[in-house]
Amino acid sequence: MAEMETYDALKVVTVVDGVTLFGFSDGDMVTCSKDANNMEAKTDAQGTASAAVNNDSLGTIKIDLAATSPCNKQMITLANTRKKFPIRVINGKETMGGSLAFVEKLPDSGFGKGVGTRSYSIKILDYSHKYD
Repeated sequence: MAEMETYDALKVVTVVDGVTLFGFSDGDMVTCSKDANNMEAKTDAQGTASAAVNNDSLGTIKIDLAATSPCNKQMITLANTRKKFPIRVINGKETMGGSLAFVEKLPDSGFGKGVGTRSYSIKILDYSHKYD
């Protein structure tokens, strides 16, 4: 029987365009998802099913930085220049990301009683999720 691993947020590394990000907001630091299903299934009116491989490799990574994080400068520059860059989120043996990514839009910016959050939506053209 395999032993259950212990999660440690300090061991999660998010690398954007060669730079390791830090200064995340409270809550989830980063979330990763593939945009489409791997397979698509359909049935006809009589219930006969068919399936097709979906080759869509788009994915999205959402990064939540504290408004005070020095990494906001890099992320806003990437958004404004529309640069494509590699991104990786690594947690031990698990790696998500791709080599062709871009910031979809500038983050919303709120100012209030506490430290705000800057949320960046990163679109990945060649998203992969691997577990070694």
